[in-house]
Amino acid sequence: MFYQLAGEQARLIDDVTGTLPPFDQFVVLGPEHPQQVVDTIERETGLAAAIVDVNDLKAVKILAATPNLSPAFLEQALRSNPAGNADEQTPLVLIRPRSQDMES
Repeated sequence: MFYQLAGEQARLIDDVTGTLPPFDQFVVLGPEHPQQVVDTIERETGLAAAIVDVNDLKAVKILAATPNLSPAFLEQALRSNPAGNADEQTPLVLIRPRSQDMES
């Protein structure tokens, strides 16, 4: 109920204990225009991109993705939270599908 009332940005706030200084003194909101960001990444690099909120509770929330990325593939690849949930900064995760993943 809280997130329904508070909105999407409240859901994207990370806990303060997992944030590095100086951001441990501030609330860092999620991106304002995630689809524009992933579209720009794809246009400028030719690579598929996604902005995803993942946690150590196996929750994967896809905020934006280029059209050629399967939501099921992203969820499967990120469910284990490979970037961690401790003192890491905002991670960049590169996913290289195995050839068998590309076929399904």
